[in-house]
Amino acid sequence: MTQPPSTIWALEDSRRDEGAPRKGNAEHGQRLGELPYQTPLAWLDQRRATWPKTPDRHVLINAKTALGTGPVSPEYLKRHLLHQGVYLEPIRGDRVLHEALTVGADPLHLTLVFNLSHTTASNYAALAQNLLDDRAGVRRDTVGGERGRS
Repeated sequence: MTQPPSTIWALEDSRRDEGAPRKGNAEHGQRLGELPYQTPLAWLDQRRATWPKTPDRHVLINAKTALGTGPVSPEYLKRHLLHQGVYLEPIRGDRVLHEALTVGADPLHLTLVFNLSHTTASNYAALAQNLLDDRAGVRRDTVGGERGRS
């Protein structure tokens, strides 16, 4: 099972402590690619210009939460993202699958970076391995043994 969308609205600005946005958990983060790196930076610059003295460390804030330290509500997120046709779980699933394809279908890496259960990470890794095998023209039997090229 993947992390709930609550991780999106609970995301904090890590630049105060680490110097750059990162994905993953505190122990196993990785630098973001250029576009995913620049987009949050632009938002954080706008956020700082709009609410320069806010004590709120969350990335997503609004006029109400800027006065405190709490995250935006699920209703706020739903109103501003989901009603615009942006669904968080497919985006997260695509990101996990892309990572699995990039690192060579390593379930341990996926577990550490995305805080996934072992079962979910293994499922993503198996899917990624099948896609990688298809690209290379390799077929595997049910236990993962290579059967040759097709």
